[in-house]
Amino acid sequence: MSRRLLTLFIAIMAFTFVSVSARAKTKNEAGDSVSANVKLTAETTVGSTKIAAGEYKVIAEGGKARFEQGSKVVAEVPCTVKDFQGKINQTTFVIDKGQLTEIQVAGKSKTIDF
Repeated sequence: MSRRLLTLFIAIMAFTFVSVSARAKTKNEAGDSVSANVKLTAETTVGSTKIAAGEYKVIAEGGKARFEQGSKVVAEVPCTVKDFQGKINQTTFVIDKGQLTEIQVAGKSKTIDF
């Protein structure tokens, strides 16, 4: 009987390990978080927020994008992470009349839309 319980215990542990590994892989592949470094050469509007010229790390997750300088969060604005056809070679962004509308993230096939 103990051999049977040991076999059952090992089977349950193996199943649990595979399930947890599969879930972690799926979450990472889903691209819940995307980040990029951008350098703005002039004051720029993102959503309804004005951001001064400078270098920022932009982190998009959960429908919001944070603009950080060092450890300080300068702005947090709504965004949408969208799929892009193909892999993007270099981070680029679209500014229309002083309004940041999109960041294309290098090394990914994702864009951050504002």
